[in-house]
Amino acid sequence: MSKLDKRLRARTPSARRKAIFKRNFHSVERVKFMRSQPCEVTKIESDTVQNAHMRTRGSGGTYLDIVPLSFEVHMDFDRMSEWDFYQKYKREKQSVRDRAYYYRQLWEDNRD
Repeated sequence: MSKLDKRLRARTPSARRKAIFKRNFHSVERVKFMRSQPCEVTKIESDTVQNAHMRTRGSGGTYLDIVPLSFEVHMDFDRMSEWDFYQKYKREKQSVRDRAYYYRQLWEDNRD
């Protein structure tokens, strides 16, 4: 096998990688849809909005647990204590986690 063949093979998603992506993000369309939403915390529309898992994938989180957060808010959400996050954004982390259901419904309503 040539070096080019190896590189192309490495870039081609395997069935396992596709299944993991589907479980974690559902589809490319859903990723784009969530990125088109404003940040849940700041309400600012930005090209830095990310699909933020509210339940870690290691503990069974799926695409159903995603909330759109800007890059900065996402990093703060993951790294800050509850108190520091509240002081900075005046939102409890649990109130952000609870919004995952809203975005799940919004996605399902948008698909129809």
